[in-house]
Amino acid sequence: MFRTEKNGRNFILKLAWTPVKQLPESAVYDALKAANIPNIPLIIDSGIIIENSFGYRVEYLLIEDCGVPLVEYLQTQMLLGISKQSDIAASAMFQAVECIYSAWNAGILHRDITADSVVVKGDQVRIIDWGYTKLVKDGPVDVDALATKWLFNKDNATGDEGSSAPIIGTPLYTSIPVLVGATQRSIADDVESVLYVTIDALYKQHANPPIDGMVGVKFSCSKSLALMRGGCLSDVDFYRQSFGVPYSSERFTWLTDTFREYLFIRNGEYIGSKLSTQSRFERTVEIQQLERILEQIKERIQSEARSQNAPSNTSRALGNIPDRNAPPATKHTLEEASSLALPVETPGAGTSATKRSRKAAADKNTEPPRRSKRIQEKKKHRTIKK
Repeated sequence: MFRTEKNGRNFILKLAWTPVKQLPESAVYDALKAANIPNIPLIIDSGIIIENSFGYRVEYLLIEDCGVPLVEYLQTQMLLGISKQSDIAASAMFQAVECIYSAWNAGILHRDITADSVVVKGDQVRIIDWGYTKLVKDGPVDVDALATKWLFNKDNATGDEGSSAPIIGTPLYTSIPVLVGATQRSIADDVESVLYVTIDALYKQHANPPIDGMVGVKFSCSKSLALMRGGCLSDVDFYRQSFGVPYSSERFTWLTDTFREYLFIRNGEYIGSKLSTQSRFERTVEIQQLERILEQIKERIQSEARSQNAPSNTSRALGNIPDRNAPPATKHTLEEASSLALPVETPGAGTSATKRSRKAAADKNTEPPRRSKRIQEKKKHRTIKK
């Protein structure tokens, strides 16, 4: 990738060397743009340079600079504290899920949500790196027209996991079913990846160096990670801590609990254990439930914006939630705050300041200043002489 600038705007030139069996990323962005999907980067230009060279193609994309990964963006907000960082992560999670939900409705599945594909610039989240996308079978995308324009095999673009391409994904952010070898992937798997990306980004703000013993973020092999996560996510009160996030804002807690329920609760039963041990166990998509969740989030944002008499900007509304789960302040922190709050003595205020200090000392039954004691002894001595 190469960075360039034109007319004060930053762009990225991406050159991709991909198998001809794989869906071109340029074609995916073409379909996303046609479906008016939110939170995707602006594509200035794209095309195929080499159609087929020993089974690979070379394509190029000129993309707007979309900022930095979420974890890096949160690091720039360290001074705001973990509560504000949690709200930013919650905003990113909502915008990312809204993007992949809209893409799913348009028949497009990302399949490779990672820490690097959720990026932030200003208050806007973008989902990038659509190079491993699959098109949903019998979806609304006109696959024939797209294949003719971008020169790819339409059968490969809609196949199951492992049928025409290897199972892909970064294990640390991959869903439990895919970790254990499931060959069917749905929007639920992408939502699960978004959950891991945002929790992991916040975990890295809590821990530097990382907290020891957080099994939810440790990777040894795919199946062991699936088993550990299946166990961690079974406890609704403890799972965030097992991922290294002991404290978070009310908004982040509510959103993660809501998406956990969407992903791992069916008919009141926790299914994470089955997902982590049975590769053929199919998790229902429940697309209507996800749609209701997104509507609830929007309604809550708009309600809070009205109560605060502010625009209903997603990230700003998410940033104004009081922190009920923040860690208690230590005695050391309180002492530092007290010292900063002490009044500063100014010229001409000495007399009143001295009176206030004497009055406070008298109220607390403390010993008066030594200077006052010497004056009293002198007066007593004069009285004795008389």
